[in-house]
Amino acid sequence: MTVNPAEGKSYLAGQWHDLLDLIYPPVCGLCGKLADSDDRLICEFCWSGVKGLEAPYCSTCQVFLRSKPFCTRCDEPSMTVYSLGYFDNQMQTILHDLKYRQLKPLGPILGQKLADLISRSSASPTFDLILAVPLHHSRQYKRGFNQAEEIASGIAAGIEVATIFSLLHATRKTRQQAKLPASRREENVRDAYTVIDPDHILENKTVLLVDDVTTTGATLRENRRVILDAGARMVLTAVAATAYPVDVGIKN
Repeated sequence: MTVNPAEGKSYLAGQWHDLLDLIYPPVCGLCGKLADSDDRLICEFCWSGVKGLEAPYCSTCQVFLRSKPFCTRCDEPSMTVYSLGYFDNQMQTILHDLKYRQLKPLGPILGQKLADLISRSSASPTFDLILAVPLHHSRQYKRGFNQAEEIASGIAAGIEVATIFSLLHATRKTRQQAKLPASRREENVRDAYTVIDPDHILENKTVLLVDDVTTTGATLRENRRVILDAGARMVLTAVAATAYPVDVGIKN
C-alpha cells in the first residue's frame, strides 16, 4: 500500500491538533465555554447569534431594501449596506480578535456569513467584482494583513465572485475614524483613496465593496465615490457590523 506523503502529513497534523485539544481544550473567545465549532475560536452557540440583518438597508433613511438593490426614496448619495448585525459587545469582541489578536480565520468566516446573507436577499444584483476598503501601507505593514480583505475573501468564496485588491488604494494615512466625532469623519477621509485601473476593469461593473465595520458610513462613501468615478455602474457595500445612531429598518 502506497501512502501519499501529503496525505500522511495532513493526517498527522489532524492527530496533533486532536491531542492538543485534549490537553488544552479550545475555549470560545466570547463566552469562555468549549469552542465546539470547526474554527475552534467561537462556539457554535455564539456563532448562531450572528445571523445578519434581515435585508440590506439604505444608509441614508435606514429602510430595509427588500426588492431592489438601491433606495427609491433617497437621492443618489444614498448607499446600500449588507450587515451581519450591530456593533454590540459580541461583534466588537469578534472584530477585535480578528484585527488585534491576529485571528485571521475569523475574517473568512464572517465573509461566508455575509455571503449567505447576500444570497438570501431578493434585492441582491449579480456582482462582477468584490473590492475591499484598503488600509494605508503603514497600517497594513504593522498589522500584517487587511481585515477587510479577509472578510471579502470569504464572501468571494461563498458567492463565487472574483476579488481584486490591487485597484483601490489609500493615498494617505488618515486619523482613526473611531476617535473622531461624526462631524469630522467626512473631512478625514476626503480624497484619501484612489483607484488605479489602467485596464478599465471597473468600467460598467457592479461592485461589492467590503469593510469590517461602519459607523457614519464616511469611509465607505468615499471609497464608493472613487469607484464610481472610475467607471463602475453600481457599488453596494457589505460590513460585518454597523453602528448607526438609529436602528435600521424601523421606518416604512
